[in-house]
Amino acid sequence: MTLSDDGNWQWNGQEWVPAPGAEMVSSSVIKTVVPSILIVASLLFVLLSPSLSPFESIKDSDGDGYSDDIDVFDSDPNEWFDSDSDGLGNNQDDCPLEFGDSTIDRIGCLDRDADGYSDLNDSFPLDPSEWLDSDEDGWGDNQDDCIHEAGDSNQDQNGCLDSDADGWSDAGDPFPNDQTQWVDTDGDGYGDNQSGNNPDVFPNDANEWKDSDGDGMGDNQDPDDDNDGYLDTYDVNPNRDAAIFLNLSTFIVHDAMDYFDSYSEIYFCVYMNNMSEGCVPDQNSYWSLTTGAESDVSTSFYLDLDEGIRHHQIEIEAWDSDAFADDLMDISDDSNYERLVIQFDSVEQLSEVQIVGDGTQDSNGWDGELALEISPFDSRSITRITHTWDLNNQYFELDMDLDYSTYVYYRSLDHSIDWTGAESYADVIGQYARFSTPNAPYIIELATTLQTMANQAGYTSALDVADFIHAFVGDIQYVYDLDDAGEQSEYPKYPIEMLWEQGGDCEDASALYISLVEALGYDAALMLGLTKSNSEEEWGGHAWPVLHLADHSGDAWYGEGEKASLRFYFVEATGHFGYSAIGENPWYDLTDEVWYDIE
Repeated sequence: MTLSDDGNWQWNGQEWVPAPGAEMVSSSVIKTVVPSILIVASLLFVLLSPSLSPFESIKDSDGDGYSDDIDVFDSDPNEWFDSDSDGLGNNQDDCPLEFGDSTIDRIGCLDRDADGYSDLNDSFPLDPSEWLDSDEDGWGDNQDDCIHEAGDSNQDQNGCLDSDADGWSDAGDPFPNDQTQWVDTDGDGYGDNQSGNNPDVFPNDANEWKDSDGDGMGDNQDPDDDNDGYLDTYDVNPNRDAAIFLNLSTFIVHDAMDYFDSYSEIYFCVYMNNMSEGCVPDQNSYWSLTTGAESDVSTSFYLDLDEGIRHHQIEIEAWDSDAFADDLMDISDDSNYERLVIQFDSVEQLSEVQIVGDGTQDSNGWDGELALEISPFDSRSITRITHTWDLNNQYFELDMDLDYSTYVYYRSLDHSIDWTGAESYADVIGQYARFSTPNAPYIIELATTLQTMANQAGYTSALDVADFIHAFVGDIQYVYDLDDAGEQSEYPKYPIEMLWEQGGDCEDASALYISLVEALGYDAALMLGLTKSNSEEEWGGHAWPVLHLADHSGDAWYGEGEKASLRFYFVEATGHFGYSAIGENPWYDLTDEVWYDIE
């Protein structure tokens, strides 16, 4: 038999039973105590269980005064509410009513680019790489090379001062006030940008920067910077080929020039540096102008200025044509002159000048008033010359693209005629003949163009084409080689000079016409001789071309040598006015003619 340790129970082999003589608690006691114990245990269980305890609703784990059931941060005594549910307590959240996760300038505010800076203080709220712009120039401090200086440079540096707004900072721009230049590789003071101001044509050569004539040689070592044929030593305009357009605009005849009507027959003659530049409308016509009325006389003279002279004297005469003697009108306000005298400085006067020559300002009679403009320009800038002419009441216009270097080449050649030992035109005609250049490329191109224009206008025969070219040459302004005293001064021109300058005299027109027709395969020759327009006039020297045409008739000369059997017909190259056709001699008389074949 086995007893329990307190002797009150014994094991009968199957269960524990009260031991004999043991002190047993009465059932009444058990019935009373056991339920009480169970009640107490239940109360303790409820009180001590977090989920069931009535004290749980007043529990404050972090002792911040907010019960755990409402304290969003029950283990943080410094926080209890998170109104915007962004995970940051309202006490530290600078934007408690706006969800946000900024952490640097403000806590818990909207930060759309997630760079730590709130949108409120972020100068670049959508750029995670930038947030501050200390100088408020639009460049973030992280990429701004000048954070304390506002600027908008973006090439060499970002956000630095850029005075000329070319993208390059002033500190890195050799030309801080020139928007067109910013780099000077060779440090010579001229920018590398070829389309900018004062570009350096030689950006890697500190000794050169300009090539005025485009010949590949810098101006510092080039003896002729503008390639105009005049060495810089003597050229008063070494960087340009100085020229002017003298534009006659309007004219008023103030005093009646004729006794029988109110019309005056007016023409103008121009001289520069005592050399004639020609008369307009032309050598055989005039404008019929009403006394007192302002009349349009629009005419332009191309004047190529002597590069060795700075000050040029331009003189303009207004004449009234009469049957017996032409009358010189007064168009000067200086009582010492009737002609208008203008002093022009080719170095200083680079913009258009408007001038009025008014003869009413002095006491001289036969007064007229001429308005004109002088327009200076660089002859090298001419790339196209427009020429107009007429034939059989049809009017034609051609834009000629002439090469300046070709013009300068021919202009620089010797133009002199050596009369030493000469007794007649036969002794010098060969010198005049050299000015005809039928094989020059520009002549061949122009001749072909004129032939095409003639054919398109219905001029298809050999005679028609020759007459078409005759009209083209004849309508170029006639300019005498005369000095201011009316004395002849020879200066034959090559064809490109007459085309470029739109003027020339008889030998110039002859050389041009012969060159053009010879380029098309015609057989032409040059003639020199003496002419007179009436029986009273003195003999004067003249040059004219002659042209061989099969089955033609008219005034002609036979050739010489192998061409002695061929008839060469007269062409008055300087006077095509609709009446002087090929084979028609308009002169009263001719003598001492000499003939020279052009091949």
